[in-house]
Amino acid sequence: MTTNIWIEKGWGDSVENATFDDIKSAIEETIRMDEEHGAFWVGHMENEFVLEVHKNLDLFFVYGENQDEQIQTKLDNLEDVKYFFKLYFDNEFEKLKTEIELRPFTYKKLTNG
Repeated sequence: MTTNIWIEKGWGDSVENATFDDIKSAIEETIRMDEEHGAFWVGHMENEFVLEVHKNLDLFFVYGENQDEQIQTKLDNLEDVKYFFKLYFDNEFEKLKTEIELRPFTYKKLTNG
């Protein structure tokens, strides 16, 4: 099955054509990693959106014509992490962005501005 989603892990592993089960595995692996390597991100081969999560539950969404905008929020638990990655996996990018922006403690910044 081709999903057009790839995963890159902070400790160097990557997965092409990732399934949602691969994302759940990456979440579990991230929990076991040290702080330096405790992160992973997903990208879509056809859309210019990246979703990244860190072991401390910081979530980053990178978007924009040149991937030049980024918003960040702090999630409450692993179920929140799975929820946002499910939106990403379902190509619900606008909904994902909107839901992050509505959360308390969300920060928006330009990454290449």
